[in-house]
Amino acid sequence: MRAGPRQAAGTMFRLYPAYADGFAEPERVELSPPAGSLRPGPADGAMATVNPLRKDRPYDPPGYMPPYRGPVHHPALPDAGGHFDTIPVESEQFLAAHTYGSVRRTLDIWEAELGHRIVWWHADFLPLLELIPMVQWANAHSGPGFLEMGRQPTASGGIAPFCLDYDVLAHETGHAILFSQIGTPEAGTVTREFLAFHESFADLIAIIGILHFRAVAAHVLRETEGDLYRPSDASRIGIISRTEQIRMATSAATMADVADVELAPDGSWIDPSGQHRNQHAIAEPLTGAVFDILVEFYQDALVRQGLIAPAADARGWTRQEVARDGALLDRAFADAFARFEPLFRAALDRARDLVAACIAHVMLTLKPETLTFARVTARFLEAAAAQGEAPLMPALLGQFLRRGIDPRPHLEIAVRPGRVRRLSRARGRLIVPEAPNRVRGCACGDWRSFLAARRLMIHPHREQAVVPG
Repeated sequence: MRAGPRQAAGTMFRLYPAYADGFAEPERVELSPPAGSLRPGPADGAMATVNPLRKDRPYDPPGYMPPYRGPVHHPALPDAGGHFDTIPVESEQFLAAHTYGSVRRTLDIWEAELGHRIVWWHADFLPLLELIPMVQWANAHSGPGFLEMGRQPTASGGIAPFCLDYDVLAHETGHAILFSQIGTPEAGTVTREFLAFHESFADLIAIIGILHFRAVAAHVLRETEGDLYRPSDASRIGIISRTEQIRMATSAATMADVADVELAPDGSWIDPSGQHRNQHAIAEPLTGAVFDILVEFYQDALVRQGLIAPAADARGWTRQEVARDGALLDRAFADAFARFEPLFRAALDRARDLVAACIAHVMLTLKPETLTFARVTARFLEAAAAQGEAPLMPALLGQFLRRGIDPRPHLEIAVRPGRVRRLSRARGRLIVPEAPNRVRGCACGDWRSFLAARRLMIHPHREQAVVPG
């Protein structure tokens, strides 16, 4: 039922934060396109939703690419006010509206963080991004001129459509944003860390987006009673059901754990352990460190405001200490959260926005041909210091060092104009002295380089198969 009249300058949609995780009602959100400006589909000047009656084969560039020319469902139509939030959730048109709305919301978040409009990296030869809500395929991917969703069988025998899973849509949109902002190295020079960075930051883009849902933030805090060291939906990526997900952001993996995973000259992955690990495994140390920094920002705000006592501040504790004193932490957080829930929510929102600002700075400054985890984390820390978090620098640096990522060779302290000092306890502005990537809007380059990098981004964590039915 509609909750009263809408007073929105933008266009209203209903989006599921995580349909497969039991969020029974989609959340009503306002997106940036002015009400009445979207075409049926939905479609705008950057992307258009195309909903096939049945598409059995995913795009496979350069041989099979948009536009889709087969029969399609009727497009999703706006109501008289130009909004899409009255479409019945059981209809095919809702799948189309949800796909478009999730991608547009992700763009809204990151265009605001980056400070400019995102132009697709393929805009020179494919101006529109074609959005396909459903392919008979147990995967999801994006590429030149398209983003298409499949559906995943669950352990209970059901089917999870990825087009109703915001974070899968946001992850794939994240790849498109990263390609557009940073670009790629020349074909044949793509490194394992470039590919792993893409997977890590696409996951982080999805996590930031999911935390913008009011229902998710409230659920995460209530589920954990304010203690984000506990596993929660904020750390589950690609939720398939209430008990299944594709990855967890809380991995304790280190670079030493994945040091033997190599990218072969032919683009295949070499894993001596036989576990078939690839760029997703190499991404885990970076993702885990940034997720823990989000918790660090959140926890610091709670302590500074006196919402939790210093004895319940688990920052810097070992996992063994957390396990030993878990009951004490649980009681302390439960009591404080019951009294100060709105302040806990504000602390989480602030932590989310701080991490998003750091991610945006990384995107604005990294050069694709010299990208390493060390440079990624140096830019991240440079941004954190500029956001006023310099007092936390030892703790933030420690999160990366514990995972075997050392940004210190790329960081300096600017003591005064014209003089710098190596990272230490000296006071001054934390900087990365290397010249940044000055791309704005689109890092459009040779499409062959983009295509070569994209083809190395395999997704064996989901079955590469057609889904029956």
